[in-house]
Amino acid sequence: MSNNYVYVRAPPPFIWVPAIVIRRDVSNDSINDSNNVKTVVEFQSNSANEDSPYYEGKQMTIDHNNYPSNQLPLQNITATTSNPLILNDLISLPYLNEPSILTNLSLRHKEEKPYTMCGEIVLAFNPYKRLPIYTEEVQSACNSKYIFNPSSTSSPPPPHVYYTSSKAYSSLMSTKKNQSILVTGESGSGKTETVKILMSHLSCINKGSKENDVVNKILDSNPLLESFGNSKTVRNDNSSRFGKYTQLQFNGDGVLVGSFMGVYLLEKSRVCGVGGGERGYHFFYQVLEAEEEVKNNMGLEGMSGGDFSYVGSEGVGQIIEGETDAEKWIRTREALLNVGIGGEMLEEFLKTIGVVMHLGNVEFESDGGEGSKVSSDLGRLASLMEVEEEVLREKVTFRTMTARNDSYKVPLSPQAAKEGVDAFAKELYAKQFLWLVSKINEATSAGQEHGRTGVIGLLDIFGFESFKVNRFEQLCINWCNEKLQQKFTVDVFRSVVQEYESEGIPLASIQFEDNVDVINLIEGRMGAISILNEECVRPKGSDESFVSKLYAMNKTESDKGSTSVLIQNKRFHSLQFSIQHYAGAVVYDATDFVRKNADTIPVDLVELSRTSFPQIANAFPPAPAPSSTSSRRGSSLIAGTVWSKFKTQLSDLMTDLAKTNTRYIRCIKPNTQKLPHLVDNESTIEQLRCAGVVAAVTISRAAFPNRLHIEEVEAKFTCLGGGGGKVSDLLVAVLGDLSGFEIGSTRVYFRSGVLEKLEDLRLTRMGEFATKITAIVRMHIERTKFYVMKEGAVAMQALVRCRALHSRFASMKSASLLIQCAARSSTSRRLLLFKRRARAATKIRAQYLTSKDLKAFKITKAAAVTLQATMRRVVQQAKFRVALKESQEEKKLENQLVALQKKLAQEEERRMQAEQRAKDAEQREPQLTLSPLPPRPPRQSVDSDEIEERFVDADGVGTSSGSQHALMHESGKMMEYLRKEVFKLRTQNTTLRTENERLKDNNRRLMDANAAAGASFAALNQHSKQLSKNNGKYQQDLSAAKSREQARATQIIELKEELKMQKATYIAEVHSRLQYSKILSVIARTVEDRSDDAHLVDEVNAIVEDCESSYMTGPNGMTLDISKMKTPGRKKKKRRSLGMALGLIASPSPQKEGEMEENGVEALMGNIGKGLRSIFGGGEENHDPQPRGLGRERGGVVAGGGGGGGGGKGTSSESGSGDDFTLHPFNEP
Repeated sequence: MSNNYVYVRAPPPFIWVPAIVIRRDVSNDSINDSNNVKTVVEFQSNSANEDSPYYEGKQMTIDHNNYPSNQLPLQNITATTSNPLILNDLISLPYLNEPSILTNLSLRHKEEKPYTMCGEIVLAFNPYKRLPIYTEEVQSACNSKYIFNPSSTSSPPPPHVYYTSSKAYSSLMSTKKNQSILVTGESGSGKTETVKILMSHLSCINKGSKENDVVNKILDSNPLLESFGNSKTVRNDNSSRFGKYTQLQFNGDGVLVGSFMGVYLLEKSRVCGVGGGERGYHFFYQVLEAEEEVKNNMGLEGMSGGDFSYVGSEGVGQIIEGETDAEKWIRTREALLNVGIGGEMLEEFLKTIGVVMHLGNVEFESDGGEGSKVSSDLGRLASLMEVEEEVLREKVTFRTMTARNDSYKVPLSPQAAKEGVDAFAKELYAKQFLWLVSKINEATSAGQEHGRTGVIGLLDIFGFESFKVNRFEQLCINWCNEKLQQKFTVDVFRSVVQEYESEGIPLASIQFEDNVDVINLIEGRMGAISILNEECVRPKGSDESFVSKLYAMNKTESDKGSTSVLIQNKRFHSLQFSIQHYAGAVVYDATDFVRKNADTIPVDLVELSRTSFPQIANAFPPAPAPSSTSSRRGSSLIAGTVWSKFKTQLSDLMTDLAKTNTRYIRCIKPNTQKLPHLVDNESTIEQLRCAGVVAAVTISRAAFPNRLHIEEVEAKFTCLGGGGGKVSDLLVAVLGDLSGFEIGSTRVYFRSGVLEKLEDLRLTRMGEFATKITAIVRMHIERTKFYVMKEGAVAMQALVRCRALHSRFASMKSASLLIQCAARSSTSRRLLLFKRRARAATKIRAQYLTSKDLKAFKITKAAAVTLQATMRRVVQQAKFRVALKESQEEKKLENQLVALQKKLAQEEERRMQAEQRAKDAEQREPQLTLSPLPPRPPRQSVDSDEIEERFVDADGVGTSSGSQHALMHESGKMMEYLRKEVFKLRTQNTTLRTENERLKDNNRRLMDANAAAGASFAALNQHSKQLSKNNGKYQQDLSAAKSREQARATQIIELKEELKMQKATYIAEVHSRLQYSKILSVIARTVEDRSDDAHLVDEVNAIVEDCESSYMTGPNGMTLDISKMKTPGRKKKKRRSLGMALGLIASPSPQKEGEMEENGVEALMGNIGKGLRSIFGGGEENHDPQPRGLGRERGGVVAGGGGGGGGGKGTSSESGSGDDFTLHPFNEP
């Protein structure tokens, strides 16, 4: 290491900790192995706890294996004080590494320097406080340095976002090409404020000769849109819930004359409600602080935030960015008037917002059936909308269905009715937001009087979001950020890296985020957009089906697992999925994805809105009549989804950005507590990695400002001399070293100032060459004459040699044809035998595999039958238990019925007995005077005997009047007693009749219950039969599927066997070509070793190269015509010898099949030796008199025939005439 100050990795929240090297421990076994080096360091950080091992003064042994290149990252230290080096531009860091970049940015942030340069990229830390760095003096300094006087030698001002706006303005004025500035970063990193700072600076660069009222309108449009499109989230108090691309329009003099704004994907769901700790859109809270006259017009008189379900009381009274809602309302009202929204237009606009707020208070309850009814007061809402209350009540509780030419009303459930009202409120607010944007564009857009205008686009779009629960809106926002990250990667990294890598320019290993996989997962052919749109079109599309299809259609072919960007976790429920974005993994909850993407608005409420006041009516114009040439219904539905619309908008945005010269500002959120001077190392380094800052610095330092094609360099600077024919040698000879340039495959890259030096040297050398032109011209004239005479002599010699060799060639040609036919015949016979054996082996193997698979199938079938029997038994047992329980219940009911019937009979019998007793009593009543009296109660002690005695006494003593009087008195008392008994018996009879009626009623109810139980039993029996029938159908389907699977397995086995045979054939062909190449190499080496004639050696090498290239490029061999190769006339004898040698090689002697198979290569080498001896004068007396083979059976090379690598039938060549000599290798078909 060059110094002792290093960085050491540490767990969060430190990430990297500065330290000083104390010593290095290297074992004896690893002196030459840097992988086993360990270093003892002492930490310098005092930000940790004293008990932490990373506290200042504590020591630790560090293993180098855990660090890049097995080296600890070095610190950037000042030479005098040994303090950390703090620079304005990261490119200037002496030691470039991740901890150095983090340290430099953190120290600048703590010194209240939020901006740092990274080449042309500006890194902006959110300071979370107002800083005095946006004054007119700072603007003037940046304008002077970067716009009006760029060649000034004065030192540049400190890094600032004004640098980006100044450069964009300067490039627009000089190149007349549109510019764009992309401000990107996470939510809460300060993107919106940065865009406002840029807009303010661009509007003040050139104010023109007169007051420009458009500038004030453009600047006022920012807080106006913030009121309607921004809200408080858990991460940011003023988070933009929509995307905005503002195109500032400048005339030819550079004066800001207008602007045009496009907005993207307003988060409509925030209208109806937000999570804990958040607020809805700012305007809802601002208007509650408005004047009473305004509130009366909106129907808000006497109401607060707690009276509206869309607003709530939690967010009322909060201070956002140092201002109350009442102060912001004043600014918003002034901005509305400034852009031309006032008077009746403003009243209707505010009245529409009031309608949206009141729509949230509409509540529903069930009407006792399938429909619903309004449980809240609709009077104020109907009055605001200027519609009848009853009509409004009907529209929100019923839905109109149209079938052909008929239409009918369908009642809505309370939930459906509430969802319909919420959807209408969200759409109405979104329409008003777009109307507001259109009014701002009308007020700020440049007119035709300004002529052609240039554009500087400022993109302020929602940052990357990852919450505890991420919905459909977060997926759309993060997809947009993925597209912007891809453009940043292409612009800053990929173009430079790909060019340098394709040219072979050495660069350090650069790792940068490539999010193509994520974009393909979302917008690809089988991506999330297509799947979700399909679910919206399907009649029974659901969120769960969307998630399952997303996983099923995005799996790798290797392991059928999740792709690297689509994460699947067993702990996820059926509506959860996770995507690995460039900024980290995000888990999404797909609840209501289909509903939010379809974005269905109740038709009845839309029709009702067209009868309201103009501001609402104009928001929902009548739909155009469908044309006869319209596309299919499914395509129109897909095109109308939220995601499809946003995809089209995003595509148009990326197209517009591609037409501009783009500059970047990367906003960084230093901490989540929103505190100044505090840096969270973990989140900051993650944002830096996602932004690609390290890779951007590395590429910028390795850049070359000038480049030329190699041919152009050779053409321009060869005149400078030096070098050995290479561009590198030429430039080294001229420049003296390699430090000033790099040579790629097609271009030469020069560092600053090198190309200018070469141009000066070239002009000097061209002047020296001017004096030699005349001599060269005269030499050329004379040389031309000599070449004409030489070409005539060569032509005459060639003609004579051609005639002499023609006759020799004819005889050799006829002999070679006979040899080729014999060789091809033998090779074909061997190939036929091989194919027959292979076919027989294939049949045997097929029979064996069939028997083996049949046996396995039988075993599997037996096991399946056993499993099915067991399963049926289990199923029937369950059914039997249910039936047994039902039978027991039925018997119990029958026993109860019998007992009740018996009790009823007894009661009936008692009733009849009572009636009989009553009748008997009635019959006895007239005879009471003649019959004996019944016994008296105990309280009257008179019995029947006494009465009889009295009657006897009365008869016996009839003359006694006193006795008669007593008898009559007693008779009267007896009659009274009998009457009471009769009344008592009648009362008991009535009671018995009432009890009888009650028992009859109980009996009737028991009979009804018995009938209902019988019907339930019959229904259950029918359901059981249906289940049995379905089970049989499923068994049939399973058997058919098994049959199809067996057929597929057999087909796969056949295909594998066929592939094996083709592979063997191709391998044999390759062996043949390799053997042929080796033989040609032997010929070339032999000629070089034994020949002293350099010209002959060159000629042989040329022939060998032509043979090899022709053979290798052709599909079945090659043809060589030696006569077409130029040879000097004075080498006639050597050339004839060479022709004879190649003739011997190409025309071997015939031999038997067995010898040919065993000694093919040896025979061919013998022919080669014989030919070479004829060339070098060795004679032919020592050659082997025995005939040599024509080649190897498999993989050999036969010159002059058609065989080779795989055997088979060759083709004979009839080409050539005169002295042409052909060499024909042959291959298997």
